[in-house]
Amino acid sequence: MPCETVTNTDLTTIIAIGALIISTLSMIFSIIFSIFQLQHNKNSVKPISHIRIGDYENLLFVEIHNVGTGPLSIKHFKAKNHIEEKNNLNSLMPYIPQSWNNFTEDIEGRTIPVNGKITLVELEPNSEEIKFMIRNSLSKIKIELEYTDVYGKTFRDERKLTFFARTIENS
Repeated sequence: MPCETVTNTDLTTIIAIGALIISTLSMIFSIIFSIFQLQHNKNSVKPISHIRIGDYENLLFVEIHNVGTGPLSIKHFKAKNHIEEKNNLNSLMPYIPQSWNNFTEDIEGRTIPVNGKITLVELEPNSEEIKFMIRNSLSKIKIELEYTDVYGKTFRDERKLTFFARTIENS
């Protein structure tokens, strides 16, 4: 049985094929890990809206909080009851003989930073009658919010403010 010897040309060919396989695998893994890194980067600056309400004896409010990890840019905002739809919550409130503590007329186009908020309405009612009127109005409203992240991806959130009706029913 003749003994075959490996020549320099054969060895060079084997090394070249091995290098080609290793570089191809490296390229594939680089592409896969780049895709994962891009997804991670997008998730690390994702805004999350929270429509927060407060119904206390001396304070009523509705706010939008950004509880995510990136800025929340408001694209569209709607507040609607059974009759009409407005681009701000304050327009759906009844006339009351006192000043609001805080309210925001137009929030479209505004940006809420991480852990920031926009107060839509806030009131310390002077009387039980005013408190009843505001709770009654708020309980019939639904808020719809459309916002984007820094990459332009659109998100939606909505909340019915029926929570304010719980004290009206007991009155």
